[in-house]
Amino acid sequence: MLDLAKTITEFGGDEGALHFLDEPGPDLLSYATLLGHSRDKDELLPVIRAVYEWQGAPLMFLVDSQEVEDSPEKLLAIRRLLAMRGDAPYLGVAAPGRLEVYRVALDQKKIHEARVNDRVIGGLPRALTLPHLANERPGAALANQHWISQVVLRLLTEAINELIRLDNVSHEDAISLVGRALFARFLADRALLPHAMDKNAATLFDDPSSAKTTSNWLDQTFNGDLLPLGDSIFAALPDEACIVLGNIMRRADGRQLHLGWEERWDRLDFAHIPVGVLSQAYELYLREHSPVRQRREGGYYTPRPIADLVVRAAFAGLQDQSGPENARVLDPAAGAGVFLLTAFRELVAAKWRSTGVRPGTEELRQILYGQISGFDINEAALRFGALGLYLMSIELDPDPQPVDKLRFTNLRGHVLYLLSDPSDAAASGLGSLGPLVGPEHHHRYDVVIGNPPWATSTKLANWSFINKLTSQIAQDRGVEGAPALLPNEVLDLPFVWRAMEWAKPEGQIAFALHARLLFQQGDGMPGARAAIFDALEVTSVINGAELRQTKVWPEITAPFCLLFARNRVKPPEAGFRFISPHRESSLNGAGRMRIDALNAEPVAAERLGQTPELFKILFRGSVADATIIERLRSRGHPTFEALWKAEVGEGNRGRLAGAGSGYQTLKNSSRVRKNGDGKPGVDAAYLHGFPDLTVAALASVLVDAGSLLDFRHERIHDPRRAEIFKGPLMLLHQSPPAGQERITTAVCETDIAYNESFYGYSPGQHPQGGLLVRYLALILGSRFALWWALMTSGKFGVEREVVEKASLEQIPIPPLNSLDKEQLNSIEGIFASLENGTKAWEDVDQWVTSLYGLSERDLQTIEDTLTFNLPYADNKAGAEAPPSPQARSMFCEVLANELSPWAKRFGTIVSVRAVSVSPLSPWYCIEILTDTDFDHPYEGSSDLIAILQAADALAATETELRLAPNHLLHARLAQSRYWTKTRARLLAKQIVWSHLDLLKSRKSA
Repeated sequence: MLDLAKTITEFGGDEGALHFLDEPGPDLLSYATLLGHSRDKDELLPVIRAVYEWQGAPLMFLVDSQEVEDSPEKLLAIRRLLAMRGDAPYLGVAAPGRLEVYRVALDQKKIHEARVNDRVIGGLPRALTLPHLANERPGAALANQHWISQVVLRLLTEAINELIRLDNVSHEDAISLVGRALFARFLADRALLPHAMDKNAATLFDDPSSAKTTSNWLDQTFNGDLLPLGDSIFAALPDEACIVLGNIMRRADGRQLHLGWEERWDRLDFAHIPVGVLSQAYELYLREHSPVRQRREGGYYTPRPIADLVVRAAFAGLQDQSGPENARVLDPAAGAGVFLLTAFRELVAAKWRSTGVRPGTEELRQILYGQISGFDINEAALRFGALGLYLMSIELDPDPQPVDKLRFTNLRGHVLYLLSDPSDAAASGLGSLGPLVGPEHHHRYDVVIGNPPWATSTKLANWSFINKLTSQIAQDRGVEGAPALLPNEVLDLPFVWRAMEWAKPEGQIAFALHARLLFQQGDGMPGARAAIFDALEVTSVINGAELRQTKVWPEITAPFCLLFARNRVKPPEAGFRFISPHRESSLNGAGRMRIDALNAEPVAAERLGQTPELFKILFRGSVADATIIERLRSRGHPTFEALWKAEVGEGNRGRLAGAGSGYQTLKNSSRVRKNGDGKPGVDAAYLHGFPDLTVAALASVLVDAGSLLDFRHERIHDPRRAEIFKGPLMLLHQSPPAGQERITTAVCETDIAYNESFYGYSPGQHPQGGLLVRYLALILGSRFALWWALMTSGKFGVEREVVEKASLEQIPIPPLNSLDKEQLNSIEGIFASLENGTKAWEDVDQWVTSLYGLSERDLQTIEDTLTFNLPYADNKAGAEAPPSPQARSMFCEVLANELSPWAKRFGTIVSVRAVSVSPLSPWYCIEILTDTDFDHPYEGSSDLIAILQAADALAATETELRLAPNHLLHARLAQSRYWTKTRARLLAKQIVWSHLDLLKSRKSA
């Protein structure tokens, strides 16, 4: 028999990530449909020998070529069977010294058409084959378009839609009827129906009488509340409804998979479709039928890979406690149960590991009834959740026959809780956050997980209850003085606070949240963020902001984060890991992200109070950027806001005098004011005669107002203070052009009208008004100002390409009176030279650098950060493009220069060079030597293979291998963002910290 472990290693894989399916164990429960008795009943399953995983998720199923030799139909059938799972993107056919790779997808391709092209992997060294597939995912994004989850969800939603369109079927009954038919189909495809029913399975819902008989059998066999139905539903059930339900029961003739693909029920085999697929129907159902409710409740489905990651990480946090197999799990916003299904499987696996025996039917029921709980406000969601838990219990059962032993107790009221009380609308509207969840749930759960709603400004009735309860929890944990724990009535943060009440002391809390928790700087969010990080011992944060609008989390545009914490007050000296997966088009296109925990940035919790923007700085920059910002702030320069208030003044409600956003044109939403003239909007006569600013006019740093058309609007949306349009004034365009990579600023000497795309600052009668606006225009138009906004803005570079006025006003500005005479005189000169074209903005950048006392190293850090981290398409593409040979050489040169003073101190010399690897390698390598010159090519091919395999096994952005006391091999992802001069300097610090002995070493050591 083929030695698969040897083949995997030969092609660059990690033997520890290879799992043989004929050796069932707790780590293989995700593949339950491929294990145990299932393998004995299916001629194809025994051929699938193993699965190879990457980052804990399946990458490739493997078969022995001898099993499918000369049988392309058999291989095609295996491919189709695996496509029903919707997880691994590849099927590998292994032979001694050979590995053929096929894309797994639901399509009509012949087997040779599904093969990954030899031009893609054929030119690779064998040892890079699996790393390349894992990191680059050739063809996987295309295959992902046809994954089973999307197919089932479309068919399921279509069936529910068709029933709802019938007058006799309510929304709730439609969900229950489709769920019951799906439950029966699940049993039929897994050969669990009694013989008399199985032979007529296709007709079990073909007419109202058969549908009623089948439903009665389901109630009697499983429980009396399996997806409840209205009392008279079958008496009124129209024939058209039975056609819809009957289609769900249709299977391929002889139970053989159709190799020709169409999106139809009879093309599916629920013997191989994981139960988790069904839970995602919730999001589609809400989006299709209740979009307003979805926006209000903020409910979105969670992709299975993200739910799996959150649950696994939460359970890993229990490993240092006794008995994870006995843990109680709560999802307080359970939805269709995607987190609960994964938690159920983890609990079963933990029990198996603890006892050494796979849990049977009775133990599965004990886990389901005693260790799993879910809250939700939505009846439809809980019906899907109940269906999923029933099916998962059957899927995990090693011996699910006879079927009548599978009876369930009703889950409502002790596993799944509908938090709705018709007699108390206010309490019902608050759901899990309101009084319907009582003290019986306090400190009851070892793990609290989920994806709570992200909505904001929902204006829920009785919000004061949530405010009061949250404040009490914070006070009980010693957190006092935060001005606003729940700014803008955000819905996700109260779940974090209440989780502290539901979780046991030292229990695990893990949530998917809106990333505003990390990045928002206004509206009191910095205080709310600090309060949560004080009240909890946060252990890890995964920032998914750069992955929004990718296949990692389809259907949402909001940035997300994953928060992991231990339920205890933050201890002194606490810290956590901050992980920001970067956009990697091919990997993200396949629905995956790189979680490099080993190279995560360690963050001391106390730094959040000192630098509220720290998450943003580390996301879009690095510790080098954070150092520059903290150093500049320590110099005590006033912020732009403080400077303006001191120089020009302060208006009503703390606003800057003479400053504001431009006018908005009249809209459909423009209101008629109570004491106005009876017309929508406001009269704009006070702007008549002013030139009207255009973007093109900002091409010059001094606006030529005489070339502009006059403002001609009769009315505008809302009033704007007349003073903000008075010259002289500085003007900024709020959207920095992608190609320009700086904020567009200009000065206008005269009065001018400008719209909401611009910010304006008029110094009024300030004696040096003209000088002040020129000074500010130069600073805010510099690359330094764009970098500062990228580092500190809560929106720019997170979810918008607009720089907010509030973030600009936090830039530190040296006051005019702090400048010497030469600096003051240079302002007018530089501005005039910029206007007449004798100086360029690059000269301004140098002047600003000098003004702030920044070093060349600081300037290089700023340039590296802007080049690879601005949120524009070209910057994103450049960041993940392979570094050029010149960039790699420069990296080595900078690293050597940084290490040389240390080596010289110890009487040694240090040399650094790039190591030649395949251009298709996901990582490039360098080697660092002391006391030896590179007088010959690198010859350590086995070492090179070892470090690349280690990098792949860890999904690392960088890793290293110590070859000798004076020799270090270092690998980092072949993406330009990791090969900058700044990154070289950071690596030098890391080497000095971790390998100081390398720099002391002698060859003889």
